[in-house]
Amino acid sequence: MPDESAADEAILAVAQHAKAIHNIAPEELRRSVRRIARRLWRSHPVVAPHNGRFDVSSWSALSARFDGNDEEMEALHAWAPEYRHEVWALALAENGIADPMLSDQLAALYPSERRARYLPFPDAVPTLDELKQEYKLALVTNGPRDLQCDKLERAGLGEYFPVRVISREVGVMKPNPCIFAITLERLGVSAAEAVMVGDSLRSDIAGAQAAGIRSVWFNPSGSSLPEGIKADAVIGSLAELPGKLSRV
Repeated sequence: MPDESAADEAILAVAQHAKAIHNIAPEELRRSVRRIARRLWRSHPVVAPHNGRFDVSSWSALSARFDGNDEEMEALHAWAPEYRHEVWALALAENGIADPMLSDQLAALYPSERRARYLPFPDAVPTLDELKQEYKLALVTNGPRDLQCDKLERAGLGEYFPVRVISREVGVMKPNPCIFAITLERLGVSAAEAVMVGDSLRSDIAGAQAAGIRSVWFNPSGSSLPEGIKADAVIGSLAELPGKLSRV
């Protein structure tokens, strides 16, 4: 499902609420929120050591609950309300608005706007319906369980993935080959029998390569593969996937 673009749409919807009160330009507020959220998120002691490669994005952190009993999740769970308020307060201030009550309102409104956009690509369900007839399916994802499972269920995709390997549950994240090894074990297949399908060149494609797994790069934007990374197949739409798999 779309992630960053859907998050931008949700931020813009919340910004429309701010416009109704202070006549602020929604697109300007959206840009401020994205920039400030990224800076604040990467400054937190849990996130900073990962140099921008933490398994939760700054925009996801605006809505995640950070369920979990490891120290990092507990620290982020405690900080989340402050982070969300500060992001919206600083974004408003950057646009000439000082309104703490509105900051709280926007911070509370964003999660519901984001969840309303947990929608799959139009060809996702038909493709999964076809694939499940022939293949064992598993989801391999970075992030906290509450966020990733909520996305899956609200998008109507949960039934397709009885096997879910989530970084915060298993203690290792893509592209580490260990998370792929865990997935193979849960599926009961070898690396030679598996194919990883994903849109992230670093996490999905290079990670699969390191684990000895063939890969299909989902590339709807038509970008070129950078030097040093090789996918076994490239698709521009999910509808292409069943045909490609038979030839990978």
